[in-house]
Amino acid sequence: MKIVILGCGRSGAVLAARFAAEGEDVAVVDIDDRAKARLPGSFDGSFVLGDGLRREVLESAGIEEAEAFAALSSNDSLNIVTARIARDSYQVPRVVGRLHDAERAPICAELGLPMVTSVRMTVDRVHRMLRHSRLEPEQTFGNGESLLVRSPVPSYLAGRRVAELNVPGEIQVIELTRAGHSSIPGSGATLKEGDLVSFVVASAALGRLRSFLAGRLG
Repeated sequence: MKIVILGCGRSGAVLAARFAAEGEDVAVVDIDDRAKARLPGSFDGSFVLGDGLRREVLESAGIEEAEAFAALSSNDSLNIVTARIARDSYQVPRVVGRLHDAERAPICAELGLPMVTSVRMTVDRVHRMLRHSRLEPEQTFGNGESLLVRSPVPSYLAGRRVAELNVPGEIQVIELTRAGHSSIPGSGATLKEGDLVSFVVASAALGRLRSFLAGRLG
């Protein structure tokens, strides 16, 4: 998997080292050349010096072929903007960012951008979200009996009706984000590849939802 990480601070460096150790193709972008020193000597990925807002910098890091992008700089605005660029301009399928100011989280939710706000759990959660993005619960209800899950629509579901994903008492589509715009879809709405769908799912039905997203509907 090709992964581009913006920001070589403590979290970015640890995440880059972890993915590289797992055999992934990792590129780290940072505007400060001194940040490279945070990467371990065993790191066999690439370090790209430059401003992550510049397309030529992102492209030199391999954003056009990337399957995952993590915006982990110390600047929330930069993280939000580059996450949108990765998702909307380069169609990177798995995008996640870091927020230092949790008050910005609702804005990111409206934009359909998954963001992490917990300092302590940043690396572990971003790792899970990029590697297992489809079933990373964004919120739990009650004692964990129901979960809010957001997932991109796989290609095999393109053209199918939203209603086909609903299972009474187990899985319910509650929101759809398309090209950055959110809506509450009617039962007759159809899906497109690249849509981001929000489900409320019973915890006991996660396996069934996993099957839907892996290509086994019904």
